[in-house]
Amino acid sequence: MPFDYRRAYPADEVEARLPGPALPPALVSQPELAGHARRAAAACRAAGVEREAVVAAVQLGVLRMALRYGEDSADPLAYHNEGHLLELLEDKLPLLLSTALLPTLEREALVLFCACHDLRQREARHHAEEPIGPNEAASMAEADRLLDAAGLEDPALRTLLRFAIAGSTFAAGTDEGQAQGAFAHVLGHWLDGQRPGWRDDALATQAEHLARMAADLDTSNVASPYPDFARSAIALAIEIQHRAGRPLDSPEAGASCLGFLAEGQERYVFTLQRFASREGRAAFGTQRDANAARVRETSRRLREHFATQPPRDAHAVILAFRSLAAGEQ
Repeated sequence: MPFDYRRAYPADEVEARLPGPALPPALVSQPELAGHARRAAAACRAAGVEREAVVAAVQLGVLRMALRYGEDSADPLAYHNEGHLLELLEDKLPLLLSTALLPTLEREALVLFCACHDLRQREARHHAEEPIGPNEAASMAEADRLLDAAGLEDPALRTLLRFAIAGSTFAAGTDEGQAQGAFAHVLGHWLDGQRPGWRDDALATQAEHLARMAADLDTSNVASPYPDFARSAIALAIEIQHRAGRPLDSPEAGASCLGFLAEGQERYVFTLQRFASREGRAAFGTQRDANAARVRETSRRLREHFATQPPRDAHAVILAFRSLAAGEQ
């Protein structure tokens, strides 16, 4: 991407605490964080990524996510935490790579994408009218600084990673004129208007293709076994209430969770989530299609469950959704 967001989105306290490139011994001596670092390194090597600077950058991204949004952080998020990054690295990325014979540089960009695309989750827009979201812009800025710290000066790797993060911007399409789903679907058309001739640039076309694969990777929870998909939906529902400041034991949270876990999941699966790459469809399409009918049935039954009596709180909705989803196995 032709933008540098580092001035608009400066480093925060977590980034200052973990500047890189080395992992602080005091942190990695903590068993849970050390486990995250080991898992990240193992996932990189399983993906065919051996360059130590890349592995270290991936580890650093995962640890920053744990400190910023993990269970023991000051701002715990139920879905966008280090668990999401590790799931992509350990589970979903191998499936994608099994369908795509990618060169080393693209595999490096994808492991970095897994670790960096969601690094920042609380951002207000501080850039102009580019369609990339503020969280993605701030994550891209932090990723650039992370690569600087790791000594990864390869401009091609940086371009691939920037395109991948930009393409993962995901919009619900509720604003007038706003695209639905991942920006990767329209990234090429947007570049046609902003950078005519980009299709004659081999690196740009490579990066645009990688962005479409990365977008499919980011929404690959639709291809999890159905109980795991349901758990991710619950985590997102809880996170939405946390971000909105609604206590889970409030009627307002109950109504919000019901909408998200019923109509919201149907809309996600049938409208918003669309494969942007042939590799993504090959890796995740079969399980996604198998889940779709279950999503529709669970949504119908959840609405019926609360048809005569609105939920008293979010806990009641989550309990009912979990039970109905388990019954759909």
